[in-house]
Amino acid sequence: MIKNERQYRITKAQATKLEQALEHLSTGAVGGTPVHPLLQKAQEDALRSQVADLHTEIAEYEALQSQRHTVLELTSFEEFPRALIQARIAAGISQKDLAERLGLKEQQVQRYEATEYASASMTRVSEIIRALGIRMREAILLPGMQISSALFFKRLMAVGLDRDLVLKRLLPQSLAARLETASRTENGGMETLVLQAAAAVGRVFGWSPATIFAATPLQVNTALVGAPRFKVAKRTDERRLSAYTVYAHYLALLVLEATAGLQRKPIPTEAAAVRQAVLSTYGAITFEHTLRYVWSLGIPVLPLRDPGAFHGACWRVDGRNIIVLKQRTPSLARWLADLLHELRHAGEEPDKDERAVIEAEETPRKRQDAPEEQVATQFAGDVVLAGRAEDLAERCVQAARGSVERLKVAVPQVAAREHVPVDALANYMAFRLSLQGHNWWGAATNLQVAGPDPWHAARDLLLQQTDFARLNEVDRTLVLRACSAEGEV
Repeated sequence: MIKNERQYRITKAQATKLEQALEHLSTGAVGGTPVHPLLQKAQEDALRSQVADLHTEIAEYEALQSQRHTVLELTSFEEFPRALIQARIAAGISQKDLAERLGLKEQQVQRYEATEYASASMTRVSEIIRALGIRMREAILLPGMQISSALFFKRLMAVGLDRDLVLKRLLPQSLAARLETASRTENGGMETLVLQAAAAVGRVFGWSPATIFAATPLQVNTALVGAPRFKVAKRTDERRLSAYTVYAHYLALLVLEATAGLQRKPIPTEAAAVRQAVLSTYGAITFEHTLRYVWSLGIPVLPLRDPGAFHGACWRVDGRNIIVLKQRTPSLARWLADLLHELRHAGEEPDKDERAVIEAEETPRKRQDAPEEQVATQFAGDVVLAGRAEDLAERCVQAARGSVERLKVAVPQVAAREHVPVDALANYMAFRLSLQGHNWWGAATNLQVAGPDPWHAARDLLLQQTDFARLNEVDRTLVLRACSAEGEV
């Protein structure tokens, strides 16, 4: 950990030297002597690891100096000395300044911090807390309280948070790995790891570690996300839907914070206007082009790909809209339809500063029949199908001679004859049939066209547009975990 400006300058210099050494090593020779490829790779990996560690320390010190941190969360008393040092840096107080406030020599403060206050008395620590102006909120877990990995996951499962989601999304990767390893080996430090995990999850849901391990049932506060505008289907797992929605809403708030510099523009609610805007700027109606257009309106798009819960949402917070898309399908047409659907919702009721629309995975008939849902779906169809969605749907019905079974042949024929995307037309037909009580989504899925992974395209654009320096380390890690695919860090 970097503790002062001198160490900061030395660490930056070390990082530069190692980067130069890595660049020199990449030429494949040292002092003119060829290096074996395996040895070279091992050396490069070692240098990259050292450089990454140094840059992490530099970034942490710079983040503290910039005063972006206002709260430091601890899960064990062992973390407290390090927090005192972080608090001093965040307060803009040098070691010399702190020494003067305490009536000590600078070297004494340097010794305290070098040993992480191992030799400081409780009286001295109290003086340092007052000198730094730190405010503390304590939570003491009594000896009788049971704290275990099994209980932790059992309590979360009861409110719809499965183990896989917690480990892959809600916990930092290093903590998740240590918790898994400790669970298998019955590591003696398990309690500390579980408390750290509880603090990380509780940050999202507004729970303290004491609340998570209390005897009373956990509660997910869905009021945090705004009231959903429609009821969900009877088969929907409401616990998982509620828990995942709170998680997604927390991510959405972080993305809004990290994209505060986006310029907001009026959102068109006419399909022809949106189609013309995308065509005039990008030349074709594709998922990636439409995605860039939505971002140009000042609307961030957060893509998720976890199973279950909802498949889309649109939140407005303090007058700013954000769209969340959650699909596991590789269908570009399906992602495009969902994006345009949520864009239409984002343009509704522009006078309201707060608004929430959540698309449950299983949509009840009451919601399908809602005028605003039908308008949003037809809007999406008309943008892609040049305002001819209803006309083309009727042509498909005529070509199939009124038979739902023959639509599998009729839809591709009409799409080819009318020069429109077959996957987009199939999606719109499935929507129209759902209004009549027919489930044609399976047939529509078989007519989807494969292409570049839409989730990756949306994720990459999010990473390009987001200023992660606006977020603290814990929240930044949470967003990056949500944006990571299998096998990615």
